[in-house]
Amino acid sequence: MKRILKLGLILILLLEFGSCQDVIVQTGKGAVQGFRVDYGNDTSQVWYGQADVFLGIPYVKPPVGALRFAKPETFNNFPGPSPLNATQFGNACPQPGDNFLGLHLSEDCLYMNIFTPNANSTYKYPVMLFIHGGAYTNGHAAEYPVRGIVRNFVSRGVIVVTFQYRLGMLGFFTTRTPEFPANLGLLDQVEAIKFVKEQIEFFGGNPYGITLFGQSAGSASVAAHTFSPLSQDLFQQAIMQSGSIFTCLDGSTGFKHLSEERAFELCNFTSTDWDAKNFTVLRDCLMNMPYEKFLDEDTVNFYGWNMVQDDNFLPDVPQNLFKNRPNIPVIYGNCHDEWSAADLEGLAAGTMTLDNFNSLQFDVINIAFLSVLALDHPERVDDLLSVVSSIYATPKPPDTDHVAWMKILNNAMTSAMFTTFTGREIDWYVYNNNTDVYTYEYDWPTIIGRPAIVPGWSPVFHSSDIFVLFMPDYYWTPLIENGTSLDQEIQVANFLGEAWTNFAKFGKPTTDDSWAPTTSLTDQEYYVINLVNYMETGFRRIDRMLWNQISPALIGDMPPPNPVGSRKQNDEL
Repeated sequence: MKRILKLGLILILLLEFGSCQDVIVQTGKGAVQGFRVDYGNDTSQVWYGQADVFLGIPYVKPPVGALRFAKPETFNNFPGPSPLNATQFGNACPQPGDNFLGLHLSEDCLYMNIFTPNANSTYKYPVMLFIHGGAYTNGHAAEYPVRGIVRNFVSRGVIVVTFQYRLGMLGFFTTRTPEFPANLGLLDQVEAIKFVKEQIEFFGGNPYGITLFGQSAGSASVAAHTFSPLSQDLFQQAIMQSGSIFTCLDGSTGFKHLSEERAFELCNFTSTDWDAKNFTVLRDCLMNMPYEKFLDEDTVNFYGWNMVQDDNFLPDVPQNLFKNRPNIPVIYGNCHDEWSAADLEGLAAGTMTLDNFNSLQFDVINIAFLSVLALDHPERVDDLLSVVSSIYATPKPPDTDHVAWMKILNNAMTSAMFTTFTGREIDWYVYNNNTDVYTYEYDWPTIIGRPAIVPGWSPVFHSSDIFVLFMPDYYWTPLIENGTSLDQEIQVANFLGEAWTNFAKFGKPTTDDSWAPTTSLTDQEYYVINLVNYMETGFRRIDRMLWNQISPALIGDMPPPNPVGSRKQNDEL
């Protein structure tokens, strides 16, 4: 979500919050003051609905000073004067890139936002707790504005909670020792879920009717919570949009050793030092370093940070943990052309042109990916490349057909990074006799937020579903003001909003059962979401065969079944 004029955003925020009434609730941690918004009841308009809104609520102590790189700590009462002023978004967590919303970055960033139909309701609404994406490197709650959440979620009778968690080095750097515990960003998420479970009744919510949902790295996080013994019993349902636990798990696409690299780059901490485990010296270095230096390193970190296997949040590999996952209702799905987002962004930024897409680039990108994936079996890289090429690049188009090669690269990398992982998790649930598994493929080529136009192809890029589902007004309002017809966008937005809230309320996305659950391990029934929705069979069958059967036969299962990780990591630990 980039390239938005700050002036336009300021005007939009003024329109959102221009006329509001104060709302005060008493919680278990003190009084909270929010405000009520009313966009009217005319559903023929783009924006409508009412809600009590509470922004910038802290859910743990700020992870600053001595708490940098520490596990999150809870508090008994809200800090500062009572009632807590919850009328504006909290600081965004430190992250690289354009701060296009003009928010203040700070390590004091662990805040949540609650959007409820009526905070004083005696009826307790179902709760939808959203985890944002961003490759564990970017993202914040203000990317999901009030107006879209009220219109497409709250107006349908649910409470929505958004929140932030530590990103980058501050959230995912680890030595797997007490000096630098693992998965801090995910531990923040656990505390956010606990906070909601304990306090949401004061905002009109049902603490026993919580649906986690997330997108991209947020989806990987939701999936991880279904595996983790720390959190899997804190919620009742889950929706995973464009992400499996494997999407952001170190080792699933090769071990990156990013923490060790950062220790060397920032503190000249060598492999010998790492092997000696003298992490007190490293802690002294990183505890006193401005976080801006951490961000400098992440500006070129394309794949982001990963969660890791540990003895706490993820005490084993998913291949073993899945057997103990509760059989809760779940939705899994992907956008049709996930990988294309990276190439569209490159085209928009001018770092690449269509002429870059050809057979040579296809081989270069795949060899780079497969070399990391098969780090312990480099002799198998050529074999894997041959299989990938035979599946996705046969017959080969001429190198002058750049759009064809862009599609081929998208199909190969979408399968490797997204759809295969989703299919694997669905298989495990079906194997465990979960009868409430709903699979989808999002197939609507939205104009909302599209980074670049490709002649003759409208890919359904990564995050395109989020731009429709959450209806962010900084994308929608300029199009409305320009007279762009959004009737079809609204049709798809209405379906997504209704399906997601139906799931939160009833445990199934369609009340007429037109979206049927997945019951077959071989066929994997799924729902195609477009202007016309329909059931189909064989969810990404070829993708799943390649990466879940052929690839493990050549290089072994990824991540390896050893719960610690690769041979190199075993040596380190």
